[in-house]
Amino acid sequence: MVTWIYDEAGNAGAILDEFCLRSLDGLPLAWVFGVSVFSIKGEHIGWFEHGILFDVRNNKLGFLQGALGQGSAAASLRAPPALPPFSKRPCVPALRARRARPGAAGWSSASLADYLERGGERAFLSIVPAAGAHVPNRRSVHRP
Repeated sequence: MVTWIYDEAGNAGAILDEFCLRSLDGLPLAWVFGVSVFSIKGEHIGWFEHGILFDVRNNKLGFLQGALGQGSAAASLRAPPALPPFSKRPCVPALRARRARPGAAGWSSASLADYLERGGERAFLSIVPAAGAHVPNRRSVHRP
């Protein structure tokens, strides 16, 4: 069964093709097994539960039409584009261990499409520095 996954704004952002998450262009991006989501390379990148897709920080990335708790968002869904042709699914790689799930916090700072296309947590690197990472300001940069 093929269905659309919508982002916070109600735009189609990914396609769920049985257990394969695809881009809007039809390219395989991730796998869904049970409630876990894995990158195309087999890294654990989130959860998919009750029709809602969560990132590794347990923030919402997207949802299926009719998903639990998405009543007002589901009312404003925009029409999805035409289904693209699907490329062949690659072989499922060895799946890495699932992470411990943190408490829910709201919507993700990463967009649904960027998160999946960048393989999960790497999408955050372009948005926010890792927790505890030192980000130098102009005054702290050493210049010879």
